[in-house]
Amino acid sequence: MSPTIALGSLTIALGQAESVPGDLAANLATAARLVPEAAARGARVLALPELFACGYDPAAVLADPAGWSLTPPPAGTAPPPGSPLAPLAAAAATHGVWVLLGCSVRGEEPGGRPYNAVLVIDPYGTVRGHYAKTHLWQEERAPFAPGDRLMVIEDGGVTLGLGICYDAGFPELTRAYARAGAHAVLFCSAFATGPTEYRYGVYHPARAVENTVSTLVVNAVGDLAGEHYFGRSGVWNPEGRQVAGCPDDISALCVATVSAAETAAVRQGLSYLTDLRTDLLGTAPAPPLTRLTLAAPDPAAPAAAPTDPVTTSGATHAPRLSRG
Repeated sequence: MSPTIALGSLTIALGQAESVPGDLAANLATAARLVPEAAARGARVLALPELFACGYDPAAVLADPAGWSLTPPPAGTAPPPGSPLAPLAAAAATHGVWVLLGCSVRGEEPGGRPYNAVLVIDPYGTVRGHYAKTHLWQEERAPFAPGDRLMVIEDGGVTLGLGICYDAGFPELTRAYARAGAHAVLFCSAFATGPTEYRYGVYHPARAVENTVSTLVVNAVGDLAGEHYFGRSGVWNPEGRQVAGCPDDISALCVATVSAAETAAVRQGLSYLTDLRTDLLGTAPAPPLTRLTLAAPDPAAPAAAPTDPVTTSGATHAPRLSRG
């Protein structure tokens, strides 16, 4: 059964789950199990951490890109029966939930580097494409190719921009999404304990308040490749106040609702987007942007075929976080 959808709001579940290193089948099974749990809590979107499908280990991806990467079907099609993604897509369709899966996606060119990506499966179980991380963190630059466009999901009157970890450290990326009409930006991340940990609590509220958008992050948890990932997934409203979060160091699911009305109300008082001195500082060019749209389904009508992705230009720069 699809979750109830209130026009102008979008409920998002952050699936802070632990990955089994290199075990795509086990991790995809975990993702599929989380879909009905997210739907039962009213979520229309389930997001999973950076490289969740294989576990965050760039060196392992570099050594065996084929073994650690997924080959999704063409955008706009469902995974064929028996393929690795088929159970997850079936769960998405059964429960009417978008799934945002952090994974390594094989490149389009033979022998090309894969992408550190968020694979998007829509509530009909159709693979709609992927967002490829535009800002690669240090050890990611050898195994992965960088992305070259932004991506938003539009559903229920809410526009949600996608980013991955290090992207959150670049104010221009979130600003680009805000200028493109986003009400929220979600980062699938892999932040570990250590000297960069403090940035986690800086980037996300800052990106929220300076752009008057809700900012969400679903972070990796557990031990992977010698690093400890602390979880602590969270949600900050357009004023930069934290409104939801998962605990440290355990698998958990936390849920929050993004409201287009709240975004509009906050912008009445915090007018950063309109007060910027473009006459002094200039106007940033709009980057390539892919919009994935899906009309809210009518419960009395049969399920409709998903709409095609719409590709446009219309945003600003691009940021991301550290470590991952």
